[in-house]
Amino acid sequence: MSVRYVVITGVSRGLGEALLNQFETDEDTTVLALGRGFTDAQRIAAGPRLILRHCELAEPSTLPHASELNELIADADEVVLIHNAAVVAPIGPIGDLEPDELANAVAVNLTAPMLLTNSLLAALPATARAVIMFVSSGAAHRIIDGWSAYSATKRGAEEFFAHLAEQYADEPRIRVEIVNPGVMDTGMQETIRSARFAGQQRFLDLFENNELPDPAAIAARLIEDHLHA
Repeated sequence: MSVRYVVITGVSRGLGEALLNQFETDEDTTVLALGRGFTDAQRIAAGPRLILRHCELAEPSTLPHASELNELIADADEVVLIHNAAVVAPIGPIGDLEPDELANAVAVNLTAPMLLTNSLLAALPATARAVIMFVSSGAAHRIIDGWSAYSATKRGAEEFFAHLAEQYADEPRIRVEIVNPGVMDTGMQETIRSARFAGQQRFLDLFENNELPDPAAIAARLIEDHLHA
């Protein structure tokens, strides 16, 4: 029997919640859910196979360090780390951005994934396989009015994980996946629709026309395409 541990950030809603749900029926998988909040259903289901670990991704001191992760995954055959949590705010012109929101975006979207990945690889048993998945965005590769913080942090994180992939290019037991799930019906889309920026109408139209995919379908596709290889 293969023992797998899955670590996911931002599981209280949207894609993160849908990803966690995909692993619920796998009896050989233990999920470590990291975030500042959890749903009532997740709290009820918490136990040996679903560990809810409160942390503030914007505060590095609250993230699990290598020693904590090593204690959890010491018997792992495979470890999957999914960097899902992200914030799109602040949206607006540079010069008008709220400093605390800007610092929060950098911490959640860029610093936390770097620190968690570093800690997990330090904790990884020598014989275990690992898949590191970073959920990115098309915004990492194009300019969208008002989205400088989100775009820059996503692109910066992509660079970090590209370096990681190169580092393990000759070691197949470590695999890096940078994925762009596309738009979907999440709380982030609500934030986008309530902001003001050029090009916002596209997102309003997607919502009004019921063209935003269900996160559950996106989660199933990501797992099928990137975690079953």
